[in-house]
Amino acid sequence: MKNIYFYIVFLLLASCGKDDEKIKITDFSEPKIISVKPYKNYPYAMMNIWVKGNVNDTILIKLHSIDNKPIMSLSGNIDERWYTDYYGEGERIIIFEPYKATSGNLEIKVKL
Repeated sequence: MKNIYFYIVFLLLASCGKDDEKIKITDFSEPKIISVKPYKNYPYAMMNIWVKGNVNDTILIKLHSIDNKPIMSLSGNIDERWYTDYYGEGERIIIFEPYKATSGNLEIKVKL
């Protein structure tokens, strides 16, 4: 019985945030949204975004909204990292927009 309570408490604590996410993209028909949330009472200093793979034309990576200006405009063979200061100010939304690309194979990793 103690084990059940331990697992319930562990799951509740673990679900308070998810400060990293990784997705693979092969479908370029629509934008993809990546959401990361900080853990409570955990010291953060940076947000990192890694993009690796290849595409046949230009893709865009944006923050917070599809209407914002892109932080990255990439094409061809890609192996890029973008980073900024981050001190646990809340959820971060990263948007992959296919823009002119119609095919490729990408991996996007986000870590607070």
